Amino acid sequence: MGETRPAGVPYARRRFLFGAAMAMSAPSLLRAGAVDPDHALHRAASAWRRAVLARKARAPECVDLYYESAVFAFAAMAACPDPSSRDAAKAQSLYNDSLGDCLRAAMRHGAIDPRSRLIVQTPSGARHVPIVHHGFVWSPEDFQRLVDPDDAPRNPSNSRDHTRAGVGATQVVERKNPHARIDDAFLPDVSYFPATAVLRPDLDAWLGGVDGGPGDVLEFHDPLRVRSVPLAGVRRRLAGDIDSPISFLEESTGGRESGWAGLVNPSQEIHRAFLGMLEPFQPGKIPIVFVHGLYDTPYTFTDLMNGLRAKPGFLDRYQILGFRYPTGITFLHSAALFRGALHRFEATLDPSQSDPGVQNTVLIGHSMGGLLSKFQVVSSGEAFYDLALSRPLASLVTSEASRAFLANLFYFDPVPFVRRAIFVATPHDGSALVTQPVGRIGDSLIQQPEDLRPLIAQLERDNPGAVRRYMHDLPSSIAMLRRRDPTLRTLRSRATSPDLTIHTLAGTAGLPLVIARGDGVVPIPSALHGGAESQTLVPEIHTTINSSEYTLVEVDRILRRHAATTETAAR
Repeated sequence: MGETRPAGVPYARRRFLFGAAMAMSAPSLLRAGAVDPDHALHRAASAWRRAVLARKARAPECVDLYYESAVFAFAAMAACPDPSSRDAAKAQSLYNDSLGDCLRAAMRHGAIDPRSRLIVQTPSGARHVPIVHHGFVWSPEDFQRLVDPDDAPRNPSNSRDHTRAGVGATQVVERKNPHARIDDAFLPDVSYFPATAVLRPDLDAWLGGVDGGPGDVLEFHDPLRVRSVPLAGVRRRLAGDIDSPISFLEESTGGRESGWAGLVNPSQEIHRAFLGMLEPFQPGKIPIVFVHGLYDTPYTFTDLMNGLRAKPGFLDRYQILGFRYPTGITFLHSAALFRGALHRFEATLDPSQSDPGVQNTVLIGHSMGGLLSKFQVVSSGEAFYDLALSRPLASLVTSEASRAFLANLFYFDPVPFVRRAIFVATPHDGSALVTQPVGRIGDSLIQQPEDLRPLIAQLERDNPGAVRRYMHDLPSSIAMLRRRDPTLRTLRSRATSPDLTIHTLAGTAGLPLVIARGDGVVPIPSALHGGAESQTLVPEIHTTINSSEYTLVEVDRILRRHAATTETAAR
């Protein structure tokens, strides 16, 4: 195939530019051990400017020139007598930028396989720079593609900055799910995770022309687990960006639009109910399952999740999951989907029920997600079934599939491995939202799930008098907010598992406690729960409580206590 020529750049001119650029990149008279930092920084800046010209010409040589710039910026960093000086900071900034630009260009021109190597052309020939991965729970084979964090879409739930300044080029790694491992069933179709690239050039080879050294090495570090690296003679803080991967994840799952679709057209979204992990399963670590509320997704917890992940030691003890569900279907159906997903998670990843992490799972539910979580920690008895049907389940004339569906809907026990629940702004006793315009409009927009209509019709046809009127009115998420709703009242009356520890967080809308009534959606009394180990008031409204620093501090405290209690019990 012939070379593609970019518009506006004559081919002959491009060849001249590239030849000149490579000629200018020959090694200087600098010798290892006697590097002039000003000279090295000048070489780095010159190579970067030439790289920009090559990039604008869409030429693959830009990869090599950006790489050269990173090498000489590294040399300048190593030669600076004072690592805290302005010159050292300038060298580090150029090193980071050049390395990031090099990796972007390498992806564009096919010069990198993030699993194994980077190919660059140098004055002495082609170099295959090996890639080494440090600190990841992902395997090298999962590094399928690098994505530029500067291209991350806006995540409306990300209001706090979780980037970290330091050395290295921050990256986002993309991994398409091959469904090859057992835990792939709980990973999304496309995963995104953070990495920080660090280049360690062999300066003897670059500056002194000495062969036989260690050679250049490109390292990828997990910024969640690696906070500093020794580089150029000094231990330096590692740069990190854990926000951008979540932004890509949020967009790949449809973002807020999918949350609205799950509310107003739930029947088409039922198949998208999903219990998913942020990272591969890690035996021994405690799962924290985040459960979202109305017209939302698990990424409503972005600030809380990333705030926790940034805490030293958190990832040594915990792993994060989120449950996604359509909030417009019958609420008992949502609860059954969640319960089934939790049991499949245990059956798949802890079939012997012996993993100390899985057996101490924590649920964190916001708003309706808190009510959905409560359905996982109570026993139904006959209470919910009796609201809808007047004859025993075994005596109903229906298919076995329908009988099993009804059993999953109305009969359940506490999920035994859930040991702690944190209810955030949860309307245990209802909310005023249903009487407000947004609640009435939302309720009117919701379509009744198609799977319930034929079932109810069949039950009425073949079991005259067995279907109570309330069967037609089984509540959706919004309808569950009505204080007098029978399902909500029944849920409120059911005792939680004796093995469960409960905590509540209630919003005060920033008002003084003497006049605070609630978070604008959930009244304070409704957000509290009897028997809770702690009940905390947070000066936030309903829609900001998840991202609040106060919430982060309290949830971190609870989780530290949970980990300590779990470790003590295991001894």
